[in-house]
Amino acid sequence: MDYGVLCLLPPVAMLVFAMKSKKSFEALIFGSLVAYIIMYGFRFIGPWCELLLGEISNYDNQYILLLCGLFGGFIFLLKEAKGTLGFSGLLTRLCKSQRSVLQTSLLMGIVIFVDDYLNIMTIGTCMNEVCDKKKIPRQALAYVIDSTGAPVCALIPFSTWVVFYSGVFIQERVIQEMGYTTGMSVYLKVLPFMFYPIFALIVVFLFSAGILPKLGAMKKAYAEADTPKEPVEPEMHNVKSVDIAMAGMAADYPPKTENEGRMLDFIIPIGALISVTVITGDMLVAIIIALAVCMLLYLPRKKMTFTRFVELFFAGFADILPVLAILLASFMIKTACGEMGLSEYVIHLCEPVMNAATLPAVVFVIIAVLTFVTSSFWGIEAVAVSIVVPLAAALNGNILLTLGAVVSGGVFGSHACFYSDATVLSSATCGIDNLSHAVSQLPYALISAGLASAAFLVCGIVF
Repeated sequence: MDYGVLCLLPPVAMLVFAMKSKKSFEALIFGSLVAYIIMYGFRFIGPWCELLLGEISNYDNQYILLLCGLFGGFIFLLKEAKGTLGFSGLLTRLCKSQRSVLQTSLLMGIVIFVDDYLNIMTIGTCMNEVCDKKKIPRQALAYVIDSTGAPVCALIPFSTWVVFYSGVFIQERVIQEMGYTTGMSVYLKVLPFMFYPIFALIVVFLFSAGILPKLGAMKKAYAEADTPKEPVEPEMHNVKSVDIAMAGMAADYPPKTENEGRMLDFIIPIGALISVTVITGDMLVAIIIALAVCMLLYLPRKKMTFTRFVELFFAGFADILPVLAILLASFMIKTACGEMGLSEYVIHLCEPVMNAATLPAVVFVIIAVLTFVTSSFWGIEAVAVSIVVPLAAALNGNILLTLGAVVSGGVFGSHACFYSDATVLSSATCGIDNLSHAVSQLPYALISAGLASAAFLVCGIVF
């Protein structure tokens, strides 16, 4: 059945709901319900439940959900072992100036790439006092660690971000027809076209090196840093309960001696994860082996008891459940929109006014704006991929470049959105107001976005 313009109602309803409620999971579920109400009327409940069961029983979906859950447990074990604190014991001794403090924070952000939450909490709690001693405003530290959160997780192919995008990419028939058999192989090809995270890292490096000047609210923060004040209680009204808990956990990570936090407790499990992934090409096998390595490394040395190990693993798995719910809901609305023929309708609608050269830049701008406004990253991108991939194929455009634009738009939203998890957690960990952090880093995020837009436009013309 041809639903025509009605195809647009589910994604529009989802976006309006997300903007009003600031909720990702609920918005995705609402969008799928709208789609099934349009298709089945008052008889929508039965088919919608079948959709839910079908997505849960789908093997590819199960693989992605299980992998993300195991990553959550792995991250909690790394936190408990305090392996990253070994880096702080070594690196903070190198901090002799404001520039070296920020560059050290930047380096740590690149090294701790597994998860943006782990990245933010570790660096913030390790470097807060160092920044205060060097009269560096907390806003600068928050900007650095926020910029090495999502951008680094997107660029290093061993993170929860990669797991998500790999699963979304490989589900597209056009991608499979191009000869790709795994989502990771697609992701590696898309990496060179992730211009926003690349430029975000370049800009934050220039800032930390003192080459890029202090702009806007950041300049004011530096001026006020000469008169020490008590840290402002972070604004938490937009934080989910899990974020509040994670921000509170920062208290468990005061500056430690290097003996309490050994680098090997971080390097060995991460090395096992990376090595097995490279050798087998299967991240599920790699994460299971990495968990086994954690057990063999931590338990004999009494870093934790077996009971504590199991409790932490399940706590980490539970902590990632909101992400798993969003993933499942995004699969549902993607299938629902596919059944309504959304991709075909959008292709037919856009073909007369769109061309292969401008498509990547337009996709980046649209995704960046939507994620910035709604704070719904993975849900919007999962739906967007199902639309832009067939559109790029129909226009004979560069599909990999277009996928890079989708990922870049999502990274911008996570980085720059005023109430995103990463932004709120960065400000909470650094002990500053959420709005103060968001406003002070916005000029630098916009510079990176402008450079990325230009890069997508040029590459769209060249490639």
